[in-house]
Amino acid sequence: MNAMNFKLIKTEEDYNEAIHMMEALGDREDFEDNPDLISQFELIAKLVQLYEEEHAPVTQGHPIDIILMKMEYMDLKQKDLVPVIGSSGVVSEVLNKKRAMSKKMIRAFSEILKIDQDILNTPYELTKPTQTVANTALPSNKKAHKLFQFADTSQTLAFKERVRKTGMLMAIC
Repeated sequence: MNAMNFKLIKTEEDYNEAIHMMEALGDREDFEDNPDLISQFELIAKLVQLYEEEHAPVTQGHPIDIILMKMEYMDLKQKDLVPVIGSSGVVSEVLNKKRAMSKKMIRAFSEILKIDQDILNTPYELTKPTQTVANTALPSNKKAHKLFQFADTSQTLAFKERVRKTGMLMAIC
């Protein structure tokens, strides 16, 4: 593909060639003052965009994952957000996807992390709490009051049945 011979980008090779051509056009000293070069660049950019939309669509990221990545980039910890977002428990619940962000939190995250509010104001599902079952078959001492978490009810019922039948609990990894 040369500057005057434009074609649809159909292969990875065509795509790479188009990217190199855009770089070459953009690197020219007279680029900003040359409307023909700018038009060529825009046309190639549109062809690249069409190829990328078809072959490498970008899906919207999870707002909390975006927040966590930006925090890592800015070297921020959860405790750094407490003064602006709320208690450490609230910050933890939000960052662990257990609590939804309020409008106030979205504004605060946006301001602190320099993230567009529209990105953060995207609906998302919270993580579902796992069912917690107290093991009543164990003797009542401090260690016996540990709680076990299971992803669904069938696992809970199977666990309870095994404890009832054997009268003991084996190590769970």
